[in-house]
Amino acid sequence: MRGRSSMTPLSGFDTEAITKTFTWFVEKINGWTRWVCIVACGGVFLLALVQILFRYVLKISAPWTEEAARYLMIWMALLASGLAFRNGEHFNIDFLTNRMTLHHRTLLGHGTNLLSSIFILCIILWGIPFAKLGFFTISPGLQITMFLPYLAIPVGGVIMLLNLILFTSLLFKRSREMESSEDK
Repeated sequence: MRGRSSMTPLSGFDTEAITKTFTWFVEKINGWTRWVCIVACGGVFLLALVQILFRYVLKISAPWTEEAARYLMIWMALLASGLAFRNGEHFNIDFLTNRMTLHHRTLLGHGTNLLSSIFILCIILWGIPFAKLGFFTISPGLQITMFLPYLAIPVGGVIMLLNLILFTSLLFKRSREMESSEDK
């Protein structure tokens, strides 16, 4: 009988360098995403002011302001939810997990992240054809193709998936360090 091999599937790769590069890449995307969310939030605020000005001061209807604000909020929500995955900031119910052992909590966390990844992958894969359908539809207020608002679905999904992968890899690394420190 042979001894157990210490080779892992990633033994030939410098996993530390890959993790650092991937972290740098995701953080760059997150930096841009934060700024897009900030600008979108400011845009929603300005559009609300313009709508108030048009409706109550000038007594003119401006339906494009409401539509533009709605589309900006959709983009903002989907992009910001990707940022929330970076630090595990999505809401969760943890009264049961707090009673679990570290090992079981880690397993549950990885299982939850795997299921979330599958769901997000479905959002991306089904969001792309949905966004393409928007090329043939014009919004009533802004008179733009609905491709731009619908594009928020796959773009937000990609940012969510990248951040979830990064969060999971850091969680996996931290759990391995904690388990190795318990063994000593």
